[in-house]
Amino acid sequence: MELGKPTSILDSSNNPTFIPSVANEGGKHWTINEVRALIGIWSEKNIQKQLEGTMRNKRIFEQIAARLQKFGIDRDWKQCRTKYKNLKHEYKIVKNSQDLGTTKSMKFFAELDAILGHTTEQSQKLENEGRQRPIKQTDIKMEKDNMGKY
Repeated sequence: MELGKPTSILDSSNNPTFIPSVANEGGKHWTINEVRALIGIWSEKNIQKQLEGTMRNKRIFEQIAARLQKFGIDRDWKQCRTKYKNLKHEYKIVKNSQDLGTTKSMKFFAELDAILGHTTEQSQKLENEGRQRPIKQTDIKMEKDNMGKY
């Protein structure tokens, strides 16, 4: 390395432990048909129920990736989960901006609204109820253990 010559940590010739950026990790961009196929699988009630019910969802996304494979779409479970999270995040941003009266849009909004519209309404309703009414002791159900103690 010469003095005074700038080097880049992204230049693999100067850095033997070159690490690609996160943007390059996912591989190729998703096509419209690939996203539609993902949304189609995601829109199924049993898939929605599984995704809503767990944080550890690797197996669900492995199933989704396997189903995409049947359509000739070569995506691994991580790519499917990342795309799912990104679509969900973008949907929430657009939905919140609409609620505030500003206009933002995104591809697939109608499809995602059909899937996520009811869940965001439910979570907002629960959140609002929680703010309006504090939890009372009578709301908490106490159960006896097998020794007869609370």
